[in-house]
Amino acid sequence: TNDGIGKMNQSPHFRKRSFGDGMRWLGQAAELMSKGGSPLVGVAVVLLLISLIQWLPVLGIVALTLITPLLTAGLITVFRVVDEGQTPSPGMLFAGWREGAGLRFLVLGVWLLLGLILAFAALALWIMPQVDPDLLNQLMQDPDVLSNDPDALLTFFQGVNLFGGLAIAFVIFAIVIGGLYFAVPLVHFWQWPVIPALLWSLRAMLVNWLAFLGFGLLMFAVLFAASFMFGLVIMILSLALGPVGDLIGQGVVLIASLFVQLLYAATQWVAFREIFDESNADSSSGDELTGNSDSVEI
Repeated sequence: TNDGIGKMNQSPHFRKRSFGDGMRWLGQAAELMSKGGSPLVGVAVVLLLISLIQWLPVLGIVALTLITPLLTAGLITVFRVVDEGQTPSPGMLFAGWREGAGLRFLVLGVWLLLGLILAFAALALWIMPQVDPDLLNQLMQDPDVLSNDPDALLTFFQGVNLFGGLAIAFVIFAIVIGGLYFAVPLVHFWQWPVIPALLWSLRAMLVNWLAFLGFGLLMFAVLFAASFMFGLVIMILSLALGPVGDLIGQGVVLIASLFVQLLYAATQWVAFREIFDESNADSSSGDELTGNSDSVEI
């Protein structure tokens, strides 16, 4: 597109992808990152500077959560531009705001914030009836008691069954993230209203659960291996260099987290392109879209 963002045509269907397709998304995303080259460094630096607002007292985390869908739209725009053979710029992180969808992204941010609050509330409501009331009162009066006293932490969770609460919180969180996953590009690129975008994002995720299972398993394996490697490097630096090593280790963790954010956004663009891009679906007739390439009417 001439403006680097453009607008996709609304598609009457999305495609069903296979387990193997989902596993390939990560490799395609890594290829996009490699193709993006040094301009992605500028994008990462600006993203890092924006993320520093989380350290503001009280409202920092809330503010970052509310603008997360807007930043996500910007990152997906960056990788769409890279995919089209153009050069991205840090200003593209605010592409969603410039396109006039700022209010809709704020609503998506509220969806994310309320979902996180609901998930934590569900976990808390599950745990509270199982804990010692006296210790709970002590915790409410002094929230730092658990971090300052390891024995109090063990006592607090003694006899508590976390599985049910974690399961409920996970389901709520999965619904929230599943709604946002494609809602962000649908709102940004196709100018969809928020509610239809959330609903069709959830439907596309459910229909393509096998593809996302493949992607999720591979992503987990990569992150687990990377965490082990970085943990080993940080431990060696800490032992060899002391406080300086700890400082370098924190820098390594910061760079790694930015890399993961970029990789995830690149994968989000690849998945959207593969599932919702009408040009892909048009390459076959509706009667031929079977098995791993089923089309689903919207």
